[in-house]
Amino acid sequence: MEREDIIRYGASACWIARGAFASTEFDAWMDAIPWKQNTLKMYGKEHLEPRLTAWMGPAYRYASIAWPERALTSEVSDLLEEINAQVAPARPLNACLFNLYRNGKDSMGWHRDNEPEIDPACIASVSFGAARDFVIRHRETKEKWPVHLQHGDLLVMENLQHDFDHALPKRLRVEEPRINCTFRTIRS
Repeated sequence: MEREDIIRYGASACWIARGAFASTEFDAWMDAIPWKQNTLKMYGKEHLEPRLTAWMGPAYRYASIAWPERALTSEVSDLLEEINAQVAPARPLNACLFNLYRNGKDSMGWHRDNEPEIDPACIASVSFGAARDFVIRHRETKEKWPVHLQHGDLLVMENLQHDFDHALPKRLRVEEPRINCTFRTIRS
């Protein structure tokens, strides 16, 4: 697996393995995941998440959304096993947050995956479907690193959640769907 470095910044790193899972079919994941659209509570108001999501792994909470524990399916376990073998994190990844961006109108704003139950040492994500731009931003300097993710790309963030934010901005010209499987380690 050939790695393309995006960021090397002290103990923080972000790298990509282009096409690592390119042979994986989009439709298989589209049909296998129990998608739902959550309501977020922000600043006293409720808003629909601008994407569909699903969760598999130990119980987890972010923003105003609480996911109960849900066992990984055999397909997700197989993919997770492959990712753990390729990435070799210090603590094995054990959960997945799935995001379905139905088209370029669906997005994810600037954020960090910094909930206390997440081990920030390694977060790995695989993209299936439409190509989309993923952007990383240093929290202090505001320097940005755009990454064009295509079907089957594996993106790995190592110790990135303290000093960096990331986002998937809207891209109105994108009409096809994209699935992102974000694997992380949930501490028990």
